[in-house]
Amino acid sequence: MSAPPELRVLCRRLASTPVDDLPRLCSVLVDHVLRCGAPLSSAAEAKGKDKLSETPVLVHRLKTHINTLLTGKNPSGRFAAISLIKAVIDVGGWECLRASAPWIRGLISVLQKPDPFASKELAIVTLTRIYSLLQGYQTLIREMATPTLPDYVKACLQLIKAPASGKPLKTPVSLIDTVICSLAKIVSLYPTTMRPFAAEIRSVLKAYVAPTSADSAIVPQSLRECSRRLHILLHYTAPKNGSGTDWARSVGGSITHCHATADQVFRAVVESWQSTTGHRAQTVRLEADPAGGGDAADEFPPWTGLEAGADRLVGLLELLSEYLKAPTKTAVAIPVGELLDLTSRITLVTLPTSGSDSVELNAAIGRDEKAELWSVLPEIHTAALRLHTSIIRRLQNNALPLSTDLLDQMVRVFNSSRHIPSVRETTYILANEILLLSGPTLLKLTVNSLASVIQSCCQDILRAAGHADDNNPSAAAAANGTSIKQKTTPVNGNADAFLTAPGASAASTSVRASHKAAADALLPLFLSHLPQRHLSPDARGLVDRTAILSNNKTAMLASCLYPYRDSRGRFYPSILPFLVRQFPHDQGVEVLRTNLRAAQQGHHTQAWDPREGLDELLQEHVAEDMEADEQATTAMDTAEDGGDHDLAEAKPSGWLMQTVKDAVGSASTGIANQFFAGEATAAEAEPPAEETSLTPLKRKGELIEAANAKRRADKKAREIPIMSKAPEPAAPVEADEGESDSESDAGSIQIDMTLDDEEEEEEDDEDDE
Repeated sequence: MSAPPELRVLCRRLASTPVDDLPRLCSVLVDHVLRCGAPLSSAAEAKGKDKLSETPVLVHRLKTHINTLLTGKNPSGRFAAISLIKAVIDVGGWECLRASAPWIRGLISVLQKPDPFASKELAIVTLTRIYSLLQGYQTLIREMATPTLPDYVKACLQLIKAPASGKPLKTPVSLIDTVICSLAKIVSLYPTTMRPFAAEIRSVLKAYVAPTSADSAIVPQSLRECSRRLHILLHYTAPKNGSGTDWARSVGGSITHCHATADQVFRAVVESWQSTTGHRAQTVRLEADPAGGGDAADEFPPWTGLEAGADRLVGLLELLSEYLKAPTKTAVAIPVGELLDLTSRITLVTLPTSGSDSVELNAAIGRDEKAELWSVLPEIHTAALRLHTSIIRRLQNNALPLSTDLLDQMVRVFNSSRHIPSVRETTYILANEILLLSGPTLLKLTVNSLASVIQSCCQDILRAAGHADDNNPSAAAAANGTSIKQKTTPVNGNADAFLTAPGASAASTSVRASHKAAADALLPLFLSHLPQRHLSPDARGLVDRTAILSNNKTAMLASCLYPYRDSRGRFYPSILPFLVRQFPHDQGVEVLRTNLRAAQQGHHTQAWDPREGLDELLQEHVAEDMEADEQATTAMDTAEDGGDHDLAEAKPSGWLMQTVKDAVGSASTGIANQFFAGEATAAEAEPPAEETSLTPLKRKGELIEAANAKRRADKKAREIPIMSKAPEPAAPVEADEGESDSESDAGSIQIDMTLDDEEEEEEDDEDDE
């Protein structure tokens, strides 16, 4: 096997390029290594069999160059060596991995040298990759990971150790983030090896888990998230069968810290909350500023000031949310009652409104601290709502009994701080989870409480779509479906206020992408996961208009599939025409358009249905059917005794019911009975020239007359011989109430008019005799 050209070029570049110039060529050198995966991953025995190939020589020369650069005294050479080691490990497989023991020790030594932070960060990434790949090979773990891992953890802790109070961080935040993410990866892979360092890691992480504005260092959000993840994963290092207990103990300690911080933050309010889990509030000193924390091993760093206390409380709530997101080593028991007790305490403290006594203030606290509390309260409420979302996503269907309490707390917070965009966005996300969980089972009172959420969601969507302008009252009123009466009286003021600035429209419609996505995802659920009978007509109309103006196909489909019906049973008009016009080439819309019936589309007809009252009509003639059965039985008995053999009047049971059904079917369709052969004449097929509105009682009489006429015609058909020509059905003729039997016969089926006349003459002769 001939050596690839990239391998030959790589060795030549490393040998001929000055060490100081290697960092500039790292990208080119790494590309060459990535193309040499086949020779680097081939077995050593296969390389030795091919005596004529130079591939084994070049591979050995490459590894020698890397070792020389890694152990050299030039930092630039070590940086290039680290880059090449990472690439070789990625493509070399087990062959390069089993020969990486010298590289592991060299990379750990780089962390302890005064090399640039970029070299240390790249070394941490490379070591994490090596330790992750070693996990599948027990022999390599015993020979390489177990001896070197303690030294690596010590070097990492030395880099991320928090400075003394008031001193800035010596290590860049990006490097600290990389170190903590690496330790979080290794803890789950090597929990036994990491067990001696668990306490030290936990004490170091306290400065990054829930930082405050009073701290000397600024901790970014990414560093907070990875620190919380590592703080939670430390329960993996607990002894056998003790990880679940350690996890529960850590969660309980975080809840206790939350209550202790809330005692200080909410001291300006006389709380009406009563704990359901037995928690007792601590005594608060009113003569000093709010303060908390401490230097003990089980406490977080100290803080002073209301704003710092609010930051600590928000951080602890986010830590509790992360506990519900991170995986656990064994099954754990989630303290749902304690979590809801904590969020209930937080959500009961709301912003005071004019003319409302919902919050009782503490007279011993100054006005400035109260104003500062109102300014930080929305952030605390947002963190509590995120905790609710984490509870639902972790418990899934098991959170159904909690949905009502979570919904009540969400609505309470939303009505208090709906003017804050972050509160609205978090509310939309939580409402989405609650409606997917228990939306169809909500009661009318609960649905009515969501009216403000529905209105705000629609306003945000319309604002993002450019159909609502907060700076223009007329436009805002038009979006809400109202009108503003123009005043003709002159107004004294600045005329420039009536002009629209060039960027005013864009500023009014600026909505964050995540905020708009949350509102768009929630809008269809108002139609598909809420009982539509509990929605008010105004709310349903607002949702439909918003779906049309925002081109939300999912919401428009939900509106068509779940039509709205008012309290009187009338269907509201469907928005299917708008859906078809906006999405004419969508397959789902085409399927809906071709299969949706008129009743499902929302059309309501006032026309009279001839089938109405059919059951009552049939029940009235049950007695007549029973009499007919009795007559048939009597006639048969009489025939056996030699009596009258005329069985013309005997009819089977249920005949009248089928006759009435045929008559009603003919009246409703306007055509002759389809079970009779023949064609109607032109005169009979013509519809009546003038239709008159009839009362229900009159319609009922007509049906009875039609049934009697059909019965007489059927009787005559049995009395005469069968004709060669098929009978021709006649169109039904409406008869007024009070007509004689001879007049009503005009609407019956006449088989042969000549025979009928002869029968009438014979009956007249018998009457004369």
